[in-house]
Amino acid sequence: MVGIESYLDANIFVYWLCKHPTFGEVARGWIKSVEEARKGKYATSTLTIYQTLVIIAGLTGRNLKDQRLVEEIIRSITDLAGLTIIPLTQKDLTQAANLMKEYELDYEDALHLSAALKSRAKEIISNDQDFDKTPLKRRFT
Repeated sequence: MVGIESYLDANIFVYWLCKHPTFGEVARGWIKSVEEARKGKYATSTLTIYQTLVIIAGLTGRNLKDQRLVEEIIRSITDLAGLTIIPLTQKDLTQAANLMKEYELDYEDALHLSAALKSRAKEIISNDQDFDKTPLKRRFT
């Protein structure tokens, strides 16, 4: 994958879709950048979509049996013009276990890092400071 500049962490999508009172505007700014970008400038993984679904269902008291909720969230993310969705492979799952130890990350963050590294992203868009320990530059504001 050539040309990916930025990998978006799940928290960007959660803050955006839930209109978070503190981080919602920053997330909306990032989403606007993704909407206006060329295809492939930004990436995220299939894990992000799943995490976003689970988190929003929990925050709203809904669940993943709610087909309308699932479809709305998936469509909101997959319709972003400049976004590439990276599937996770068996190799990514294994690499993430190694990245956990190397960068002192939990498994979810290590999976995101594995996908970001696979996409050759130069930075990660997230407010999760755990990514400061990784080779990617973390940006949020």
